Amino acid sequence: MTINDEEGKKTRIERRITEKKREFSKLASSLFEPRGKNPYYLNRDSDRRAIRNLIELSDNLDAFTHEEVHWVASWLEYLGDKEIATRIRAMPEKFKEIIVERCNELREFYYRN
Repeated sequence: MTINDEEGKKTRIERRITEKKREFSKLASSLFEPRGKNPYYLNRDSDRRAIRNLIELSDNLDAFTHEEVHWVASWLEYLGDKEIATRIRAMPEKFKEIIVERCNELREFYYRN
């Protein structure tokens, strides 16, 4: 491999990394601060809480029942995260772990505007 080939490969890799960071940043914004999106309403007897973003969802995981997991997956898809929705639907028993993992994964890419 020549120096030019190596430099070209390095440039392509750097571009892909930058693009992935940009995608994650956009996804983090859509999940942590969803603008123009409806919250998920958690109804418990006289308590009706609005879950507005991924952080609030993560903070309230123990309040969700197994029956609500697929609804939450649909809400996350509505907010823009098709990947996490697919994972939750495939492994609903790991719902809490998946949410916490995603929240932690995206925090470093979230920049408040």
